[in-house]
Amino acid sequence: MIILPARPGRRLDAPRLIDFGGFLTPDSGGPMQRINRLGNRYALAITMPPVRGAAGRILVNRLIRGKMEGVRTNWPLDDFDPGTPNVANGSAIVIDGAGQGGTTLAVMNVAPRYAFREGQPISLEISGQHYFDFVSAPAKAGADGKVSLQLTLPLRKPPVTGSVLHVAKPMIEGFIVGSEIAWEQALSGYRENIQFEIQEAR
Repeated sequence: MIILPARPGRRLDAPRLIDFGGFLTPDSGGPMQRINRLGNRYALAITMPPVRGAAGRILVNRLIRGKMEGVRTNWPLDDFDPGTPNVANGSAIVIDGAGQGGTTLAVMNVAPRYAFREGQPISLEISGQHYFDFVSAPAKAGADGKVSLQLTLPLRKPPVTGSVLHVAKPMIEGFIVGSEIAWEQALSGYRENIQFEIQEAR
């Protein structure tokens, strides 16, 4: 798994949902039906600013490797501030109990009274793999640091007790997809027009 460098910062992020569901529209004029299928996930298209010197070389090299090995990078928070979700001793927020599924996720080690907000990005790490999603409804942790979260998409893999929920810095993980990795090399030393998309693989 290739970790993309945090610097330089990205110029543009374009998230999207990968939807495996569909619609049935009858010829007879009857009601349209939505067919939902499991496995919906996310993608993130990224446009970089011109990058110079060693930073440009490293970025391009990691993108090339990412097509074969997969990549991981932070999800853009834009102007959203997640605050301080972890307990004071810095313990990770983890899954509270095995056998969870659907769109409800019980977690513990949250800072007491921490408030999750609708649309807040999170990523669940299971056996080293990040699964990105959003919180679909407001929820507040109790004094014991426990809370049940409602997710936007159904869980794609059952988490085990102790799996880490990343709240302060959620991540998206997948493969670099699309056509060839291409860029321009200016005489000034800048690498320009670097654009790529990460799609979650599962």
